[in-house]
Amino acid sequence: DGAEALVFSAISYTENAAAIDAAAAAGVKIVVIDSDVDSDSVDVRIGTDNIEAGRMTAAAALDNDFEELVVGIVNYDLGSRNGQEREQGFREALAGDARVARIYTINVLTTPEAAMQATEQLLREHPGINVLVGFNEPLAVGVAMAVDDMGLEGRVRAVGFDTNVKCIDLMQTGAVSALIVQNPYAMGYLGVEAAWKLLEGSGSFDANVLLDTSTTIITKENMFTPESQKTLFPFG
Repeated sequence: DGAEALVFSAISYTENAAAIDAAAAAGVKIVVIDSDVDSDSVDVRIGTDNIEAGRMTAAAALDNDFEELVVGIVNYDLGSRNGQEREQGFREALAGDARVARIYTINVLTTPEAAMQATEQLLREHPGINVLVGFNEPLAVGVAMAVDDMGLEGRVRAVGFDTNVKCIDLMQTGAVSALIVQNPYAMGYLGVEAAWKLLEGSGSFDANVLLDTSTTIITKENMFTPESQKTLFPFG
C-alpha cells in the first residue's frame, strides 16, 4: 500500500522472517520492537535484553529464605525468542544457587486461563514447588491466579512480567512476590522515532546492537515509591 517503513513486533522469530525479508527487498525500512525476528534485513532493533531480564527474574525469585528450592517455569510458545531468552537467563542464574533441587518447565497457550489451569496442574503434580515464574503478562496473570486460588501465598514465591492490574492487586495479598516490568511505551515511541529518522536519513543505527529499554524489579516493598508508580502506571 505504499508504506515506506514498518515498525514490527514478531509473533514468531522464525516464521515471520520471510515476510520481513520480502518487505525489505521492496525497499521498506524495518524497525523491530519488543519481539525480534530472524532476518538480516532489519534496520533497527529496540526492546528488552531478555537474557538479562531472565537473570533479573531469577534474582527476584531467589530472594527468599527457603532452604531448598523447587522451581516451576511457565513459559509460552517455543517459537518466541523472548520467552526462550528469558528462560535461558533465568536458568543461568539458577545454576549459581546450590539450593535449587529441581526445575519443572511447561509451555502453554498465552492466555491467563490456560496458564492458570496448567499451573494448578503443575502444582498438584509437584507439590514441592515453592518458586514459580511466568515469562509474559498473560502467563504472569495465570500463575498469580493459580497461587491465589490454591491459597499458596507465602509458601510459593511467584514472579511475573509486566504491569497487569490483576498482578498488581495480587502483589498486595502476597500471591505475587515480584514483577519484572518492561517499558513498552519507550519501545513504541523509540520505534516510530527510529522509523522517521531512517526515512529522513538522519539516523545512524547498528542492527546488531539492541537499543535496550529499561527493565525494573517491582516488589510489595517498593511498589508505592514514586518511581515504581510511574513504571506501573505510565499513563496515570
